[in-house]
Amino acid sequence: MWTDILQIGLPSLFLFLTTFFLVRGFLRNQNQSLTAFLMKEAEYRKVESERRTIELSKSNKVITMPLRMQAYERMTLFCTRLEITNMLRRSTALDLSAKQLSMDLLFTVDEEYSHNIAQQLYMSDELWQIIQLAKLETVNILKNARKSAEETNGIEATANQYIDILAAYLGENPQLGYVQALSAIKKEVALLF
Repeated sequence: MWTDILQIGLPSLFLFLTTFFLVRGFLRNQNQSLTAFLMKEAEYRKVESERRTIELSKSNKVITMPLRMQAYERMTLFCTRLEITNMLRRSTALDLSAKQLSMDLLFTVDEEYSHNIAQQLYMSDELWQIIQLAKLETVNILKNARKSAEETNGIEATANQYIDILAAYLGENPQLGYVQALSAIKKEVALLF
């Protein structure tokens, strides 16, 4: 009986062990092949993702660069228009009272600013803050000159008296905000090239 069990069991055990090691080796090879394939696939996807990012960046620059340049141009024009002497040359309200001329100039600044406010999307926050400070400086100069004109000459101060006070103020305290803003615009544009 033991011999029968050994005659049947030994070949079966040998067949089982042979099959076990063959299947184990096959599965190990399959696992290694699958791992190698997945590693290559992950590497390919990474390279492809980087390539797409670079292409997107290039195409984005092609699209946004003209928009950024236009924004810098518009803000350069805005800063140039903030210069009070330029504003007075463009103003047609020189025969009004000091208050009316002041209101006209302030309205011009606000309108110009509102027209260009979307340009901040294309420039750095630091540059936008410098431009806002230049605008604020101009507004403060215009308001302070109107107060001085009204204190000196009463409520009925004329536009010419207002202009004289503005000229005297600017002679003592030059308007530098727009100059600094123009300089900052030039520096930021230089960084693009």
